[in-house]
Amino acid sequence: MESPATSTVCSRSPEALLSFTTNTATSILPCSTKAVAKHPQYRSSCTTSSLSARPLPTLGNFIANLFQRSQLPPSVCLVSLIYLHRLKAHLPPYARGNLDTPYRLFLAAIITASKFMLEATQSLTSQQVSAMIDYVYTPKDINAMERSFLGLLKFDLFVNTDAIKDYLAMHGTSLEMDLVESTF
Repeated sequence: MESPATSTVCSRSPEALLSFTTNTATSILPCSTKAVAKHPQYRSSCTTSSLSARPLPTLGNFIANLFQRSQLPPSVCLVSLIYLHRLKAHLPPYARGNLDTPYRLFLAAIITASKFMLEATQSLTSQQVSAMIDYVYTPKDINAMERSFLGLLKFDLFVNTDAIKDYLAMHGTSLEMDLVESTF
């Protein structure tokens, strides 16, 4: 009888993960380089906070801050990257984003991955994420991002070990991540 195997994603370099995640979020679709005028119905559609007039931090700092504050396991970060890869495949070629679209896509992917991968008591909530990003987006904004993201992915959230192996075969060197399998 064959022993059950468990798999663990190991990250050798948080800096490589941060850089790769930042590049991935910015490469999903072409985005405007200018802030769009705020419309009351879309309060946070430009590059300033919903609650104040302060500008967004750089995307790298934004992602680093969330990674540091959330202390998510590397597997959740990896699954969020797989979700972003799937999203890119689903988008029409004419899709365009606003200046803050990479921020929104990253948030939606990471919160969705945390809810899919972690127990309910450990997964990120929109309230927690909003606080971790210093309320750049409100919990209501984050919930809307997540719902839109799920719709764009057509709720295709299941990620098996083979999908992880395939993604790491393509990007593992850049990510400096490995899948470690062990049997009992």
